Amino acid sequence: MAAILAQDLCKTYTGGFRSSRETVALNKLTLDVQEGEIFGFLGPNGAGKTTTIHLLLNFARPTGGSASLFGRPVTETAVHGRLGYMPESVNLHDYYRGRKLLNFYAGLVGIPRESCSAQVTELLNLVKLEDAADKSVAKYSKGMAQRLGLAQAMLGDPDLLILDEPTASLDPVGRKEFRDILVELKRRGKTIFISSHILSEVESVCDRVVILQKGELKRMGTLQELSAGKVTLFRVRSLPAPVIEALAAIGAELTLAHDAATIRCKDEPLQGAVSETLRQHGVEIVEMEVEKQSLEEIFLSAIDEPAAS
Repeated sequence: MAAILAQDLCKTYTGGFRSSRETVALNKLTLDVQEGEIFGFLGPNGAGKTTTIHLLLNFARPTGGSASLFGRPVTETAVHGRLGYMPESVNLHDYYRGRKLLNFYAGLVGIPRESCSAQVTELLNLVKLEDAADKSVAKYSKGMAQRLGLAQAMLGDPDLLILDEPTASLDPVGRKEFRDILVELKRRGKTIFISSHILSEVESVCDRVVILQKGELKRMGTLQELSAGKVTLFRVRSLPAPVIEALAAIGAELTLAHDAATIRCKDEPLQGAVSETLRQHGVEIVEMEVEKQSLEEIFLSAIDEPAAS
């Protein structure tokens, strides 16, 4: 069973009072997030990421389509007991101390008093705040506040975590600490849906990713699936000047050394043209390799695609 399933999910906003103008925030989004995976939800600002999260949390209602959590419609209140949510801006009651604040939130979500203390202590250990548990939250660094926000989202031991830009304000050390916590949560069987624009973070922890642009899904899959077969490298021995000119004329990218050359082809038509040019000039291909793209290259390629008509 999918932890999250969205089918043709749409959201359109009107211009408001005395305006009939409509803005399409989400256009027929279909995706699935399987239990136990870390799922990256990517897109530039305004792509529809936060709108999607609000629809999944039932903070807003879709214009069309449907969304479900663990096979139940997101409109069913009971299913929300299986998820935890961490918004982009974590606003904590900073006049509390860390442990006291988690105890307060635990009471709000209905955790029995007799088990509250043990759960709060476990979460403080998980997010590595045990030494700061009795300090004022007002004195926490941004990284500490983010980790406390994650602990809050984990109250009640949810099966699914929805995290909206959780590392956006963190320094490299804070991001590393947060990433380690996500890996541990996955090891414990949690499903994590993480919206982020920090591609290096997603690339290092996510099992699959979706790339969204202007409300439309552009890519979905594992990093291996998304990067394979995009760029081909031909390695040959040194090239005579006429061959170099012929390859440049068809748009091939060349890297030359004194005794070898690498030819980079971004698509299949160019690969065919390069192969034919080398054959015509009697140049032997020493090696051919499919180059994997980085997540940044995949992302930039996806958002440059024209919108579906």
